[in-house]
Amino acid sequence: MTRPPRPAAKPAPPAPSAPSAPSAKADPRLQHLEDFVVEEIELGGEAPVGPRRRQRDTRRRPGWWPALKLGAAAVGLTLLAVLAALVTRSAWPSDETRLLASLWEMRAGGDWLVPRLNGVPLPLAPLFPWLTQLGWLAFGAVEWWPRLLPALCMLAGLFVTARIAALLWPAEEPWSWRVPLVLLGSFYWLGSATFLTPDFLVTLCTLLAVHALLWMWRARDQRVWLLLGLELGAGLLAGGGLILLHIVPVALLAPLWTRGTKTMPWRYWYADLGKAVVLGLVLFAAWFLPAAGRVPIATLAPVLFAPAATHALDLYAGPRPWCWTLALLPVLAFPWSLWPLPWLRLWHIRREPISNGLAFCLIWITLTVALGLLLAWRAPQLLLPMAPAMLLITAWLILDERHAGHDHSRLLSTMIFPLMLLGALLAVLPKLPRVDWLPDFVWQMSPLVGVAMIGVGVAVGSLPMPALDKRVTNMTVTVVVLTTLGLLALGWQFNAGFDIGATAAQVADAQQRGAAVAFVGPYAGQLHFPGRLHQPLDVLAPDDVDAWIAAHPQGLIASPVSVWQPRVAGAQPRHAQEYDDGRLALWSAAALLSAPPLVVPTAPPAP
Repeated sequence: MTRPPRPAAKPAPPAPSAPSAPSAKADPRLQHLEDFVVEEIELGGEAPVGPRRRQRDTRRRPGWWPALKLGAAAVGLTLLAVLAALVTRSAWPSDETRLLASLWEMRAGGDWLVPRLNGVPLPLAPLFPWLTQLGWLAFGAVEWWPRLLPALCMLAGLFVTARIAALLWPAEEPWSWRVPLVLLGSFYWLGSATFLTPDFLVTLCTLLAVHALLWMWRARDQRVWLLLGLELGAGLLAGGGLILLHIVPVALLAPLWTRGTKTMPWRYWYADLGKAVVLGLVLFAAWFLPAAGRVPIATLAPVLFAPAATHALDLYAGPRPWCWTLALLPVLAFPWSLWPLPWLRLWHIRREPISNGLAFCLIWITLTVALGLLLAWRAPQLLLPMAPAMLLITAWLILDERHAGHDHSRLLSTMIFPLMLLGALLAVLPKLPRVDWLPDFVWQMSPLVGVAMIGVGVAVGSLPMPALDKRVTNMTVTVVVLTTLGLLALGWQFNAGFDIGATAAQVADAQQRGAAVAFVGPYAGQLHFPGRLHQPLDVLAPDDVDAWIAAHPQGLIASPVSVWQPRVAGAQPRHAQEYDDGRLALWSAAALLSAPPLVVPTAPPAP
């Protein structure tokens, strides 16, 4: 058998010649690479190539199911603490009762333009009262709805902050979905959502405006200023000019935190920013001008020009040193500020170029603190809209995989030593010299609390080290559980001293019979909402009570016993109850007039 002939070998292809410049540009592979580089420069300020591109492709956005589970966990943890506050206590004086009384008067009087307290106009932005009235139209005048509103605003703020993280660090977007857990892991952030104040509505509007500002930067779309203007207007209606202090300075310094990225021409940027501010002021004027037609302009002017005064809370009243604002910063991020890991990672990257996201957050924090020092802010709620910037930096340092080079399992990066040091400080604090600007409960705390915290630190050191994301979740759950237990304990312990329903019912009955009612001493709206009062009370100084009794012989007087008592031997109040570390009594003017030796002042003779 003969072997078949072998096929003739194909001639070798000619060696390729060096391509000319035009042919290189025509190569579709190079064109695709060029498009990729341009896209990366626009999004992140740097162009990874080779293996780095493959690494980025593997880090994709999580699916809808993990994101849904994370969102449900955030909602559940928030409701755990909020429901503990709603169930165990009512509105407490004086901040919560004052706001609740003004909300009720808006409903009872039918005036949705000017909030009032006991008939007196308040310099209060109207958006929170409007949202309360809308809820009351659906649910009735229930106390839980205005107390739930701050928690709903906080929940919305969690997910807006996650979107802000995705805009600030777009290449590392997957970790941004865990940002809500970092925010919930802050004692101050979570605890503030359980108080009846409009501060979280201001915070939500600020976060929405920050999101629009970053969207305008990333998208380079000159139409986004409309959205920014609407959100600035909502913020002005929620908290007055406070939102401008948080947004406008950081927007003006945009060239500092957008370096290395492609932006719209700066003349368009500042023009759009100016148009957004004008639109926000126009929306604010749509309420301010009609409201100023009913009350003096000087009454409402502080809403825009002195918002820090309108947001002052009696909870944080008292003189504070200038360094108080700086001392609040670690408190806002506690307990994350106690964890050594983010500090060690921040030190580890100290020589690396500052990313756009880190630059934005640092400028936001620096400007807010500088304004706080300049304007003498001494209240934590004024810094609450800035707290997400601190927590965003914390989340980036902890969750971003690029910082995994610093091993989180090292002993120095754990919470063992901070817990033991804090416990030792609390154990010896009652023996140290007293500091006036610290809360009283700090000095009344038992040393056993510090000893218990030292034990917790030792126990943490003996446990196996979990993965980093698990540690973040564990810390958040711990903060939520401790906050919930604290709210339950405080509610059950102190609420009996703030339940004023029986006294308010008698005041309401007296007003329905046409009798005048007076309150002696400072009035913070304690009786208005529990009694559903429709008429203002006469607020008196102790020296004016006798003249009022003579003018209203059928009237009723409510007074804390520590402020005023009648100068009548053997006088008994019509009703008395424990209230706010004291007693609140109701006195009948007719009974006091008929019981000597009450001296009724007479008018002096005419000259």
